Amino acid sequence: MNDGIGDIERANLRFRQVVEAAPTAMVMVNKAGLIEMVNTQTEIIFGYSRAELLGQVIDILLPERFRHQHPHHRASFFSDLSPRAMGTGRDLYGRRKDGSEFPVEVGLNPIETDDGVKVLSAITDISARKRMEERFRQVVEAAPNAMVMVNKAGLIEMVNTQAEIIFGYSRDELLGQVIDILLPERFRHQHPHHRASFFSDLSPRAMGTGRDLYGRRKDGSEFPVEVGLNPIETDDGVKVLSAITDISARVKASEKLAEHRDELERSNKELATFAYVASHDLKSPLRGIFQISHWIEEDLNNGQTHAIPDHMNLLRGRLRRMEHLLDDLLAYSRAGRLEGSASQVEVGRLAQNVFEMQAPPEGFTLVVAEDLPTFTTLATPLEQVLRNLFANAIKHHDRTEGHINLSWRVVSKNYYEFSVTDDGPGISPEYQERVYIMFQTLRPRDEVEGSGMGLALVKKIVEAYGGTTGIVSDGIRGTSIRFTWPINIEGRLASASPS
Repeated sequence: MNDGIGDIERANLRFRQVVEAAPTAMVMVNKAGLIEMVNTQTEIIFGYSRAELLGQVIDILLPERFRHQHPHHRASFFSDLSPRAMGTGRDLYGRRKDGSEFPVEVGLNPIETDDGVKVLSAITDISARKRMEERFRQVVEAAPNAMVMVNKAGLIEMVNTQAEIIFGYSRDELLGQVIDILLPERFRHQHPHHRASFFSDLSPRAMGTGRDLYGRRKDGSEFPVEVGLNPIETDDGVKVLSAITDISARVKASEKLAEHRDELERSNKELATFAYVASHDLKSPLRGIFQISHWIEEDLNNGQTHAIPDHMNLLRGRLRRMEHLLDDLLAYSRAGRLEGSASQVEVGRLAQNVFEMQAPPEGFTLVVAEDLPTFTTLATPLEQVLRNLFANAIKHHDRTEGHINLSWRVVSKNYYEFSVTDDGPGISPEYQERVYIMFQTLRPRDEVEGSGMGLALVKKIVEAYGGTTGIVSDGIRGTSIRFTWPINIEGRLASASPS
């Protein structure tokens, strides 16, 4: 009998020693909610002495606003005895002797005693952790990019203001939603696999390395993003904090840089072509002038003045050719600059005016489609294109009479296609690329007066405004030169202007 009593006392003593040594506040209460045991940590955390707590209702340790609910919670626990965390999903607070409150976590354990079932509460002051969590939230909130934290199931648990701004959702609309809401639909089926892959190998990393990533705003619009992933250890398990950066401006700048690089490469090629052919096309008239001056000098020395008027006419012809060449080079260097203001242009009337300004030979006529459009564009470059195409058709015609047709069609929501068709000798397919090169002509300069710049100028102007050119000809009779022209040239001007 005595040995039995000794065992019970030893067990009670061991229990009290364990409770006393616990790093958290330990409070044991009976079914009526009266405190029967506390440890030193309880005295330290709550600021009461042991004598002040023993025999008191446990509610003394609760903020007053929670006390009316506590008997109900206590009764619920005693009706279903099992170890559990108290107040799961709710913020719990303790109340010190001085009236101050602090956040706590509470674990409940039923204890069988000779006096019936008691409840041993393990109470942890989580003030430091809450401060850390709040500091973490402040850092996330202050981040310059969108921050989104999700759990293993992909549910959003935290966002910052930048996430609201970038994606167009309010915080309430995002919390609790699957992260896929921020992805374009075409990528959503792949995302659970990528998420599982990240959780299986937790480490900070950039998402989608080597792939173009896009976010999706509330209005359905998409934008390019960069995403950095960081695993975060929490009491609820591992979460993933995603740092999402809208890189639209960077992508746009990169595209602009690529355009400038392409333009520079094109300019360098044009410069190389110019340097290669200019030695012939610019020097040829000069050599001719030099030669004619010798002839005139010889005639004057020999007293043969009757040939001098012919030599002078030839000299003036060489000078005119050189003047035309220099004018065309200047026009080519200026071609396609995105400048000037757009205006309403009636294409049919513009074409007639341009054709008449060419002073065409008597046997040449222009036929324009009756339904040619009227739209807002830059009149001067369009006029340059038509003038060069009309002049080219007249200049290279092999008959004294000729017909030129101007037709059109809509090829997309952004472009019209215009076709200038003549009934001249045609251009063989093998020469159709060559005619777009500077200074290239298919007939000798003595037969056709010109610099060989007309179609090169057309191509440069059209491509500067995003259009394309093409030639349709069987090489026997008739040529159709087609070019596309933007319908909304104001939009191109706006995108080309510095912001």
